[in-house]
Amino acid sequence: MRFAGRSLTLGFLFAALLAAGLTALPSAAEAGAREKPKYELGLYVWGAMVAGEVDTPEGSASSHISFSDVWDNLNMALMGRARANFDKFSVVFDGEYFDLQSDREQRIVRLGPQGNIEVPASVQVKMHLNVLELNGGYEVFNLKGPFSAGPGDERGTTGELYAGARYYAVQPQIIAKVGGQRRDIGEWQSWVDGIVGARIGIDLSRTVVLGIQGDVGGFNIGNSNKFAWSQITSLTWDCTDSVSLSLGYKFLDIKREPNSDNTIDLQLRGPFVASFYRF
Repeated sequence: MRFAGRSLTLGFLFAALLAAGLTALPSAAEAGAREKPKYELGLYVWGAMVAGEVDTPEGSASSHISFSDVWDNLNMALMGRARANFDKFSVVFDGEYFDLQSDREQRIVRLGPQGNIEVPASVQVKMHLNVLELNGGYEVFNLKGPFSAGPGDERGTTGELYAGARYYAVQPQIIAKVGGQRRDIGEWQSWVDGIVGARIGIDLSRTVVLGIQGDVGGFNIGNSNKFAWSQITSLTWDCTDSVSLSLGYKFLDIKREPNSDNTIDLQLRGPFVASFYRF
């Protein structure tokens, strides 16, 4: 299903200590020289493929948009991200808002309390999704990297463990028209996942860092997801002492079952481009 909607900027709420992370860790040289708090702010654009399935007592339907269709329809996500470092500690905040709307297509949908009635319908999918994340991390190692040329070469590898929470508010709305009747499937839901993860930064040169980050969460605790996981891989270039550019790929997958009659499976993945300012 082809999405033609636009994603809007989520204003990232941030105070002196409420900042959030770069997709890559600071270089090992920077990590070893920390003497005072350092902050980073950034915006990035995510070319996200979207796939999802919604199952409710009113009915169920699924949608999928390929990566090529994403670019054809300019289906993007504009996000704000920031990071604060206090010696080996970090605080991370991330904010995203998606507002997506598909073209109308002829599809088969399942209706009825048990979803056992299949009918052809004219279907349009709309999705509003807010994701807010806050986590705290601690640097667990800072080692000489594989690209270090000798004792005087400060290139290295840093590793961080982090834990926090990710808040979701989502309305996956499927508008199905069967004959002259309209049926809306899906409703607003919000919940919070606890998350745990790790970040690794590898200095490829004195100005280029390879970043790898991943976390898992949910575990069906309380009102959280049954399971969710996220992964980010990035390549960050320090163009100046205060400005960085980053290219990467981000993956977010959630599976939610608040009860036996209501499930949401949602996956977003695709490349992103980012710009960060450090002070």
